[in-house]
Amino acid sequence: MKFKGLLAFTALLATTFANAQQAQTYVDESGGMNYGYTKKAPSEPAGGTQYYIDSFNAAKIDDSNEITLVKYNAYSDEMELKIHDEVVVLEPKDGMMIRLVNNQANYTFTQYTNKDGIASQNYLVVISDASNLKIFKRERIYLQPEQHPQGGYQKYKAPLYKKQNPEYYIQMNNGDIVYMSDRKKDVIKLIPGKEKEVKKFMKENRIKISDDKDLQLLGNYMNTLL
Repeated sequence: MKFKGLLAFTALLATTFANAQQAQTYVDESGGMNYGYTKKAPSEPAGGTQYYIDSFNAAKIDDSNEITLVKYNAYSDEMELKIHDEVVVLEPKDGMMIRLVNNQANYTFTQYTNKDGIASQNYLVVISDASNLKIFKRERIYLQPEQHPQGGYQKYKAPLYKKQNPEYYIQMNNGDIVYMSDRKKDVIKLIPGKEKEVKKFMKENRIKISDDKDLQLLGNYMNTLL
């Protein structure tokens, strides 16, 4: 009976430990519960990178003053944290903000309507954050599978993580976040009745939609037209 009881107790400890590995809550120095995190799943080995920013950077999550090391995985759409030399994955919440201390990037986990009109929720990079107009960017990386030679002149190609073209999204007057075409002629038409003003501003400032700083400048200007 004692042996059976020992087995039951051991099994209980194992179950408790397994559950603790699945989801934990980070507690800051003040004792407040800030956010949850889970263990990072192993990645498939391949060339290239899963990140736009490869290194961990100091960041603040939501309104917390606590500094946390973070890195956004654009392949798995996960925010990785480094806590006590262990890499874990942040459990996202709707509207969560992650701000890098060096201002290299700010991320938000938010709902939006994608290019195909489908309701989605992912991490988006905040490009322009004005009061009435906000612009976001979706960073994406995909895994190109390995390629075996089909003929005598072809060579084997190992699997490779590759960047996809980013997608842009816009929110006006606190409305829904929707897809934004990056074509110049479409951007000019974003605010009905203000096409001439936007076109003139883009020409005078040589705005490139693919440049984050240019897009931030354009977003701030368009905010004044609303």
